[in-house]
Amino acid sequence: MKLIQQGTGDYLVLVHGALADRFMWLPHIKQLESDFEVVSVSLRHFEGQDTGGFGLNTHAEDLTQLLQELPQHKPINLVAWSYGADVVLNALVNTPLPIAKIFLYEPGYPGCLQGETLESWQADANSMFGPVFEHVANGHLERAVEALIDASANKIGYFQSQSNTVKDLQLAKAHTLTHQLNQQENAAITPTTISEMNAPIVLGFGLNTRELFRVVTVKTAQLAPNTEIKEIPGANHMLPQENPRMFSEYIKTIFSHSANATV
Repeated sequence: MKLIQQGTGDYLVLVHGALADRFMWLPHIKQLESDFEVVSVSLRHFEGQDTGGFGLNTHAEDLTQLLQELPQHKPINLVAWSYGADVVLNALVNTPLPIAKIFLYEPGYPGCLQGETLESWQADANSMFGPVFEHVANGHLERAVEALIDASANKIGYFQSQSNTVKDLQLAKAHTLTHQLNQQENAAITPTTISEMNAPIVLGFGLNTRELFRVVTVKTAQLAPNTEIKEIPGANHMLPQENPRMFSEYIKTIFSHSANATV
């Protein structure tokens, strides 16, 4: 895996979401490197055209290997967002991992859902991804990126409101959409496997986020035995990229490395 590794302190592994890579965390690293040895990763295919599969199993296996190879002389903490949070959950239900604490912000994979909550997720997923599928099918990848970011933030025009740096990073990942929308791998995330996890996890979601992410986050917290949930006022799904300083302060608070951290 391609890494950025810098700072001093306990390990803090950062896992990006869709349409991003290890470089999305550069603003966060500036805030965190005095408290942690930060290890920011790029999942396979998100930084260049890699070989091998694409999906929650492939990415979970890659992440598991990285975590197992880190020297075990100090605690390993982990933060993941969106698709990255799904990867982490899929890794945890497959293999016991040497992680001290985990913060997952808004996973979206519905494996833990059943009944009415699954129906609610499906209705919102159809609304969110319908235009994205259509643009990809027509070969309009840049429009698909814009549609996905607007839908993720639950706000039309959100993509264009971002900085050029963030937009350029997202557009550079347009090639991954075909992979993501046509995944063939079957994740191991189910209500049963989630309920059997013992890792200490904080699950966070923004109070302005859309239903898809809220129901997965809340249900995961309800099922997993060693979890707490954090509701973040005024935030939506894009918080980690929208406000790196705020998100970094949440990280410091959650991992108790900054007693004076404010959010």
